[in-house]
Amino acid sequence: MEQRKIEYTIVDITSVQTHPKNVRQGDIGAIAESLKAHGQYRPIVVDKRTNYILAGNHTWKAAQSLGWSQISAGFVETKDDDEALRILLSDNRASDLATYDDGGLAEILKQLAITDTGLVGTMYDGDDLDDLVYRLGGSLGFVTEGDDINAIIDEYADKDTRNLTLPYTQTTITQVKEHLTNLQQKTGIDNWSEIVLYVVKDFDESH
Repeated sequence: MEQRKIEYTIVDITSVQTHPKNVRQGDIGAIAESLKAHGQYRPIVVDKRTNYILAGNHTWKAAQSLGWSQISAGFVETKDDDEALRILLSDNRASDLATYDDGGLAEILKQLAITDTGLVGTMYDGDDLDDLVYRLGGSLGFVTEGDDINAIIDEYADKDTRNLTLPYTQTTITQVKEHLTNLQQKTGIDNWSEIVLYVVKDFDESH
């Protein structure tokens, strides 16, 4: 497909509307905090045929909650409602498939946490950072101020199911996911945890 033409402009916020079939649930409050801290740094995407929002539905809702009268938008023209739905779903799914380098993320958050404004405008807070740090240290789970870390460790030790965190680069993790999906189809095993155990045991027994 050729490059799609996008017409960027600033419009009356009431002239566009959320897509009626958008099933994504977003954190309006967190997005509103980001808008207050940074303003709108990325335009929403609107279907020129219908004025329905294809990407940025929750940014639009957050802007409305802040009393904005205008919003920056990029208009694209879809050929029909089916194509519009495909773009809507694709945009939502793209964020689902994304992953983080948790170690790198923790370092960035710690760097910002000690500044004058802390984590304001990042959509993270101190509890998120605590959770990430402790998860990296052993998948202990959510930790809040005043919690007894030793009690949390004991509780974690008694759990039947635990997490095993394996750090990969962005490129490598995509390859790992592809291999796991292929093995899942070949073996009929219904989850990746069992796939990893199957591969490790098979390799160990054959060497």
